[in-house]
Amino acid sequence: MPRMGGNSREDTPQIKAPEFWLANVDAVERYLTTQVVRGRMHIAGYSTHVRPVRVLEYAVPHAASTLLVIGGTHGHEPGTVAAAMNLIHLLETGRDLAGKEHPTLLALIQKTHLYICPMLNPDGRAICPDTFYAQGLDTCTIYASGLQLDGSLVPYDADSSEPCYYFDPEKCLFIGGQFNGAGWAINRRLSPDHSEAVEVQSLLEFVKGRGIEAILDLHACGYNFAFQARTHPAPYWPVMREWQRRAEKLFASKGRPLGKLHGDGDPPVAPEFHFNSTLFHRHAKLMWMAFEGRQGFLGRTSFMPLPTEWEIIDDYLSAITVFVELGSEGYYARANRQTFGGG
Repeated sequence: MPRMGGNSREDTPQIKAPEFWLANVDAVERYLTTQVVRGRMHIAGYSTHVRPVRVLEYAVPHAASTLLVIGGTHGHEPGTVAAAMNLIHLLETGRDLAGKEHPTLLALIQKTHLYICPMLNPDGRAICPDTFYAQGLDTCTIYASGLQLDGSLVPYDADSSEPCYYFDPEKCLFIGGQFNGAGWAINRRLSPDHSEAVEVQSLLEFVKGRGIEAILDLHACGYNFAFQARTHPAPYWPVMREWQRRAEKLFASKGRPLGKLHGDGDPPVAPEFHFNSTLFHRHAKLMWMAFEGRQGFLGRTSFMPLPTEWEIIDDYLSAITVFVELGSEGYYARANRQTFGGG
């Protein structure tokens, strides 16, 4: 197997995806640089391999809230990028990339100062296929971790209490989507004060001082569910539970599954390491939420029924709908005031 560098996609096998599944790193860049009219384009920073980390801003007068949606934190989760790009297209044209209308979401967004970072980890996205739809979990695991020179997996363990924070890309055939191009885990921190991943640190510096009240970080696995940020203090716990209550109702109305709120408790038990949620909460004084959508895997009965690719996108947009709705009602602003003070 040839080595797959962070600057090239030539050796990455691809699976054909629908046109509305816009997750290809080059196609996303092309859209953002040629099709965006309404949104204001920012470059928060650059990846290890000098790809721009773009943020689109959609401002409205007298906004009810100021929010940020992040896609593409993990490169092996292409649906998160596709969902963010469908959200951008909805804001640009009034329809998603499949031509579908989302009147409730659009009405809420029209009262929201919204930032969208569609691809936080472009180097990780570039090394992975553009979809894992109707594929096995094992295939995604290879791209999530990467392969060492001997063909074995890079030892990243998402469920470990002490996961792999760094792995030298020079020791790899390719470094996986859990990492950035320099080999740093994109969502695991050695410290709550700084991210070694330049993409994350650049976005944090961009966010500071913009009045952003909450972030929704999109992820993907085999199931739909959301995370309680376990390092957040008590004022945020009922907010996440309210998101869960409303989301359960919305997903049920569409006949879609939604798992229980992950990590909830009184209090939630904090992990033994730091996620990006701790970093942004502490230094940007905001709430962090994470939603896991479906990849469309095969191989387990629990992955059934297999969603359509559009249903996967729509599930993300449903999660975003509830996220924006709570912002418009002041949930995040109140929890932030209770935690950090201020008017």
